[in-house]
Amino acid sequence: MTSPFLPFALAAIVSVLIGVGVAMEPYSAGDVTIARALQSALPDAEWWATPISRLAPAPANYYVMGLTALLAFALAGFRGLLLAVAFIALEQWGAESTKVWFSRLRPSPDLIAVVGTPRGFAFPSTTITFFAVTFGLLAVIAARVKQTPLATGVLVTGSLMLALGCLARVALGAHWPSDVILTSVICLSWLWATARLVLPRR
Repeated sequence: MTSPFLPFALAAIVSVLIGVGVAMEPYSAGDVTIARALQSALPDAEWWATPISRLAPAPANYYVMGLTALLAFALAGFRGLLLAVAFIALEQWGAESTKVWFSRLRPSPDLIAVVGTPRGFAFPSTTITFFAVTFGLLAVIAARVKQTPLATGVLVTGSLMLALGCLARVALGAHWPSDVILTSVICLSWLWATARLVLPRR
């Protein structure tokens, strides 16, 4: 029988390996090329990427957090609600402070288009961390519960919103593609490990 703590060990290994790699380089191989290609292919970021990004800071984040808690409860009862409250609280309390561990600089306007003047460090992306513990968490919960029209809709919508959040941050030049992808991987690995323990498949 597989140990229930193995997923947490895997999540920890993934987090450490990603963290070491990020700390060693100002940006990852292919970041500049991919970011330029996305910015060229996507519509003007001002009208779609900015509103999506504004879901993470207050006051919009309160509505997203409330909706996440409501849907988590609808999908998985008090266990789902507990997951949502715990991860949202953790993100609100400590996500921003983890940036200093890696000190990765924001993308340079000399390399890609940057909208506005993003401040602070680039990794992990606090916007994507927020999207992961809300939209991403709902997708994880929906994937583990009995499949219903609600669960399917939440799985698709949650996954789409997380992907759109990642695209929006790159389109705005606030983060490198590796910033948003690796932030998502770290967050989803811990969400998956915890959901496996708290929400056994029915």
